[in-house]
Amino acid sequence: MKQLLNEDWQLTSEPLYRQAADLWQVKQKEQDWFRTDLPCDVHMPLIEQGIIAEPLVADQCFASEWTENRSWWFKKTFELTEEQLRSERMVLQFESLDVEADIWLNDCHLGHHRSAFYPFACDVKGKARPGVNQLFVRVTSGLEHYSENDFALIREAKVVYENEQIRHRGDHRRGMLRKPQYVWGWDWGPRVVTCGIMGEVSITCTNSFHIRDIHATTTSLDAAGKAAHVQFQLELENLHPFQTLETELKLELLFQGDQVQIIHKDCCLRSGLNYVTISMEVADAKLWWPNGMGEQPLYVVRAMLLTPTHVVEYPTFSVGIRTLHLNMDKIPESQDERSFAFEINGVTVFSKGGNWIPADSIYARVTDAKYEALLSEAKEANFNMLRVWGGGIYERDIFYEKCDEYGILVWQDFMFTCAKYPDHLAWFRDEVEREMDYQTRRLRNHCALALWCGNNENHWGFEEWWNETQAADFYGGAVCYNDIAPRIVQQNCPAIPYWNSSPYGGEHPNGSQAGDTHHWNDCTMHADMEKRITPEEYDKVTAKFVSEYGYLGPCRKASTVIYHHGEQLDLNSKLWQLHNNYFERDTVLAGIHKHYVDTVHLEIDDYLLYAGLCQGVMLAYSLEAIRAKLFCSGALFWMYNDCWGEVGWSIIDYYATRKISYYFVKRALAPVKLIIREQDGMIQLTAINETSTVIRETLEYGLVYYDGIRKESQEIQVELSPFSREVVLQWPSPSYLSSDACIFVKAVSNPGEIIPAVLQSEVFRNRSLPDPQLQVSNIQAIEPGQTRCTVSSEAFAHAVHFGLEETIQMSDEYFDLLPGEKRDITIRYGEIALTPDQIIPRSIQIKS
Repeated sequence: MKQLLNEDWQLTSEPLYRQAADLWQVKQKEQDWFRTDLPCDVHMPLIEQGIIAEPLVADQCFASEWTENRSWWFKKTFELTEEQLRSERMVLQFESLDVEADIWLNDCHLGHHRSAFYPFACDVKGKARPGVNQLFVRVTSGLEHYSENDFALIREAKVVYENEQIRHRGDHRRGMLRKPQYVWGWDWGPRVVTCGIMGEVSITCTNSFHIRDIHATTTSLDAAGKAAHVQFQLELENLHPFQTLETELKLELLFQGDQVQIIHKDCCLRSGLNYVTISMEVADAKLWWPNGMGEQPLYVVRAMLLTPTHVVEYPTFSVGIRTLHLNMDKIPESQDERSFAFEINGVTVFSKGGNWIPADSIYARVTDAKYEALLSEAKEANFNMLRVWGGGIYERDIFYEKCDEYGILVWQDFMFTCAKYPDHLAWFRDEVEREMDYQTRRLRNHCALALWCGNNENHWGFEEWWNETQAADFYGGAVCYNDIAPRIVQQNCPAIPYWNSSPYGGEHPNGSQAGDTHHWNDCTMHADMEKRITPEEYDKVTAKFVSEYGYLGPCRKASTVIYHHGEQLDLNSKLWQLHNNYFERDTVLAGIHKHYVDTVHLEIDDYLLYAGLCQGVMLAYSLEAIRAKLFCSGALFWMYNDCWGEVGWSIIDYYATRKISYYFVKRALAPVKLIIREQDGMIQLTAINETSTVIRETLEYGLVYYDGIRKESQEIQVELSPFSREVVLQWPSPSYLSSDACIFVKAVSNPGEIIPAVLQSEVFRNRSLPDPQLQVSNIQAIEPGQTRCTVSSEAFAHAVHFGLEETIQMSDEYFDLLPGEKRDITIRYGEIALTPDQIIPRSIQIKS
C-alpha cells in the first residue's frame, strides 16, 4: 500500500544560520508560509507568489541569486490509519532532495541527506502515529557546508566564466555537491541554483513479504531471429526475522494485452532477501529496433507473489526484446585503431542524434507534456540516440519510457562533468556508490539504455586541462569512474556496456584511434575563424565515434521576443549578450558573412534568418560527412535541446519550437540517404539504407545547371541491402565546376522518398542562381489540422520555406530543390487557421 504525499505542502525561508537544531524556532513561525505542491524547486512558488520574477527572461536571473543563501523549510501534515500502522514496515521515501537536507517526522530527526541523485528512505514504524502526522524538511543549495580546505584539491573546475554581460557562471566548489552541476551556470545557461523537493514523497506499507525488484534481460536470439530467450531475476523479501514462508510466484509476459506466456513457481522464502531466476523462451518474438531500423514493440511484465491469505503485485513495466553489444574490435588493416559501434540484434547501428541537457534551468517544473514534445520531435528528426550529458540529471521515468517507445537509444552519463571530484573522502565515495547503485537498478530494464558512461570530459581533463594546476597530481574522481562505476554496472546490469568517460579511448582520451571523440578544437572552437565556419573541415574527421561537436544558431523570432521580455531586440545590447552563448565569439556573424551576406549592419530579421540557415548548413554537412565515413559509427551533435532561450547550440529551443536548423538535421539523418563527396579527383557516392528491406533504385547522376536548361547526366541501377552503408558509385570529378552548376545524384523511381544529394563548389552568396519560379499545387486537407501540398521549381531553389507561424510544423522546410524537382510537404497547424492562399513557397535570393 502506497500513499502519496505530494500535495498541500507549505514553504518558508530562513537565514542559513537557522540550522537543524533550530527546528523548534521555525515551528513557532506563523506567518510567511505559502502553499506548494511537489515537485517543488523553491523558485516555483516564489515566482507564483510574485516574490521573484521569472529568472529565465531578460536579465532577471540575477535578481533571484539570493535564494542560494537561504535555508528553505517545508512542512506538511497528513493522516495515517490504524491499519497502516499495523503493517510490518512503513517506509517514508523522498524521491529527490536537492541537495543538503534534514528530515523530521513528528519532531523525530530521521536523518541528513546530501544527494539529489538517489532517494532518502527511512522505516518510520514506531515514529508514525495514528491520525495527524507532521513532516518537516530543511534543505539548502549546499555550498555553505564546505570550507576552503574542503575543496582545495578540486578548485580548478573547467567551467567558470566571467565577463561584463553574464557577470559570472560556474563555481569551482560545485564538485563537493551531488546535485546537477549545470545549475551554477554554463556557456549555454544562466546561474539559477536549484533547491527543493524535486520528486514525489510517499509512505509505503508492507506486510509479511513483497517483490522488491525485477531485472529483465534478453540473453539471446536464435539464428533466425524468431525466438528470444529472456531472463528475469526477481528480488523477493520475507519480512519475518526467523521463519521461512511458502509462496507462489506468478510471472506473466503480455503483448498488446494478450498473454504470451505465464510461469508459476513455488518459492520457499528465507528470512530477508531471496533471489529467483526465471528463464523464458518467447517464440516469434517481436524484436525492438532503434528508430528507422524497424518497429519498437514493447511487452508488459506482470508479477505477483501469493499465499493462501495474501497477494502482493509488483508494478507492471514494459520491456523490449533486443540484444545489445558494443563492438570494439580492431579495424582491419589497422595496427592501433578500434571500432566503437553499437550492435542491436546483431546489426551494426550508426548512432545518430544529439546531446540532451535538462529541459529547464528549473528542472523540477518540466512537465510530462514537454518531455513528450521534445522526444517526439527527436524521433521525427530521425534520431536513434540521445546522450544524457553528465552535468545535468538522471532524467525522470517518462524520459526513458518515451525513448523506449520511440526507438531512441540512450547513452547515459553518470553525473560528473568538467571538474575534479573529492573521491579521496570516504563519505563522498559512499554517496557515489549509493547513487550509482540506485540509478543502475532503476534504469536497467529500459531497452533504450545502450551505455553507462563514467563522466563528461574529466579523463580528457586529467591529460590536458589540469597539468598546470596546484593539485595536478590529484586525479579527483578517477576512483568513481575507474573502480566504483564499472563494479556497480557489472553487478546490477552486466548486459549494458560501460565506458569510463566521454571522450575516452586510446593513449589520448580525446584522440581518434579508438572510443569516442569530442570534435571541438578542430572546428567550432578553433582559433582560426575560417575553420569554425567552413563545413568542409568536417570531411577531415578521423574519429570512430563523434559524441560531441556543434555549431551555434539563434531561436526563431517569436521565441527571441519572449525571452527579451519586452526589451528591444538589439544585437549589441547587454541583454542580447546575456542570452548569447559564451563561446559564440562573433562566429555567427562570420558565418553569415561567409555564406550569405557581407553586410556590416544586419536587420534583426535578416540576422535570425541567415544565422539559422548557417547553423543548418554546418550541422547538415557535418552530419553527412561523418555518416559517409565507413570507419565511424556515430555522430551526436551538441546539443539537441535547451534550458533557456538563447543564441546557442540546440536545434529545438527552450520553448520546444523548432529552429531553422532542425529541418537540416532531419534531412541529414534520414534512414535512407545519399551522400556525395569529392576525394582524390573522384566523386564518391555513399548510399545508406538503415531499413530492414532491400531498396532497388535507378539513380541519375552528373552535373546540372542552376537554370534547369542544361544537364549532363547518366543513370545507374543500384541495390541497397538492408542495414547497409557503402560506397556504391564513383566517377571522375569535373575538370571545372562553375558557380552556375552543381554535382547531383537523385532517385528516379522514388524521388519523393529519397532526398537528392548535391555537391556545390561555392557558398550560397557566390552562386549564380536565377529566379526559381516556385509553384505550389495539389493543396488538400488530409485530416483535421493537416494539409498536404506539392512544391516544385523550374530552376535551383535554396532554402524553400513558407513564412507561416513558427509553431506550425512542416514535414520539411528550408530545403533545396533541383531544377524540375517536386517535393510533397505536410503542414500540421492544429487549431490555427490556415487557408490555401497562405501557402506560398519562397526561397532565399542573392542579396547584392
